[in-house]
Amino acid sequence: MSFFTFLFDMCVKGGFFMIPIAVCALVGIALIIERLLFLRENRIQGDRLHFELQTALKEDELDRAVVLAAKTRGVVGRVLEEGLRRVQGGETDIDAATEKIIHSEMAQMEKSRDWLVTISAIAPLLGILGTVQGMIVAFMKIEETGSTDPKLLAGGIYIALITTVAGLVVAIPTTVAHDYVRKQTNKILHAMDLYLLEIREWLDKKKKGTEEPVNV
Repeated sequence: MSFFTFLFDMCVKGGFFMIPIAVCALVGIALIIERLLFLRENRIQGDRLHFELQTALKEDELDRAVVLAAKTRGVVGRVLEEGLRRVQGGETDIDAATEKIIHSEMAQMEKSRDWLVTISAIAPLLGILGTVQGMIVAFMKIEETGSTDPKLLAGGIYIALITTVAGLVVAIPTTVAHDYVRKQTNKILHAMDLYLLEIREWLDKKKKGTEEPVNV
């Protein structure tokens, strides 16, 4: 018996609740792939970007910083480009300049993650529900036949437990994937905060420079 034949046989024996568990598995796989592609899109050379941005700002080359942001892909690039272009237009508060786009990007970043949490919570519950149903069916058969044969009870229980195993098989990797995505997303946000801090400090220095009184 091949692995896939065995897997199909277990799914059939698991009963009705294997269907929603299978749906959770397919949706979970799709969401994990989508998040991994998102992380790949947002992979940048953080140290190099930080150095080049810092250098451009120290030399007061705002146009160069804008070009650098435009060349940077992903969330970080879009937020930096929006903020720097607003600064070019006269904005002096980088937080106000990037507030709208950060909220928009955060909504996109959190969208799939919430579904991963839901799947990792629902899958084992569906498994337990399927097991309870299987146990009820097993005991109903014993009541109908009046037999106390342990084999009859054991067979029903083993079939019922298939859904519990299936639920855990879906939930565990989904939970691990969610934790990985969460950590990588936090790294992106931390890097973005660091770059915005550089811009904020540069703006503060320029503001202080223009406010210093001229000694006559």
